[in-house]
Amino acid sequence: MRKLLALLVCASLAAQGCASSGPPRVNTPAAGGDRGLLVDYVKRLPVGSRVKVSLSDGHTLKGTLMQASDSAIVVQRRTRIPEPPDSVAIERIAAVELESGGGAGRSIWIGFAAGAGGAVAVLLVLAALFADD
Repeated sequence: MRKLLALLVCASLAAQGCASSGPPRVNTPAAGGDRGLLVDYVKRLPVGSRVKVSLSDGHTLKGTLMQASDSAIVVQRRTRIPEPPDSVAIERIAAVELESGGGAGRSIWIGFAAGAGGAVAVLLVLAALFADD
């Protein structure tokens, strides 16, 4: 019975995914349509922040916030080939999300920790299997 339980625990650990697969999302306060709140929110974001701008026509724009005013924001897109900055009118914006980048080093350490945790779990299950014999 213990061997069966150990195998079930192993299978459930292997089948589970990561609990958090992306950066935290910050919703805009103007999702309901109050443009004054959206302008205030965007103007409080520091210049140089990475943002994801959802437009009212369904398109999205990812880039770096360069400027925010009462009537428009200026976003420099993150593309392989440099493009001129885009000015987006506040009326066209449905939502703005602040993106936080983890970087390659953070991803490497997360992968290392996940692998080490999985290896320890497998070793503990194997120890439990062979301890009863």
